[in-house]
Amino acid sequence: MRIPTLPTIAEGVRTTKSIGTCARLLAAAGLDEMLRGDGPYTLFAPIDQAFDNLPPGELEALESDPARLRSVLEYHILNVGRELNQLRNAKLPTLQGELITASVTDDGVQVDHGNTRGTSLRCANGVIHPIDAVLFPGFTPKLSAKAQEESAWSGRRRIPRLAPAVPAQTAAQEAAALFETPAKASGAGNA
Repeated sequence: MRIPTLPTIAEGVRTTKSIGTCARLLAAAGLDEMLRGDGPYTLFAPIDQAFDNLPPGELEALESDPARLRSVLEYHILNVGRELNQLRNAKLPTLQGELITASVTDDGVQVDHGNTRGTSLRCANGVIHPIDAVLFPGFTPKLSAKAQEESAWSGRRRIPRLAPAVPAQTAAQEAAALFETPAKASGAGNA
């Protein structure tokens, strides 16, 4: 019995229909040659719909800036082969140089703000995990309004608001105040 040879990541990306845009961009950035190499690598490949969900003009802007395109795509690649069951809540170093945040949720594995989708593809030099978002270096998650509320668990102490400070009176103002007659008292004496 003959065991089929697994494709490399570069070949696997090209033959998977749902990540065609990612395959085209990897080739444009010159990363497909590297992904034919020994590896092992892990590619978090945005599905075509993830590229469709980018703000208008963002994909064209990426394609017109080769250095930025390569940086964004390298942010989707790890220098190690990691199956989904090997990913834990951790910061993982990317080929681009920054750390990507992996977290295990009830819905599966999340990488930054992208969720894994579909079936992962094991390749001769690593693994491809389709994800539902395009990831950008420097990602900082936005806290929900609920997460920003004060609670016993928030770690923030409630600081009472102080009344606005009354400016200190000068010595001259203090002396003048001693000789002033209160308005109510002077009105009461005239009646």
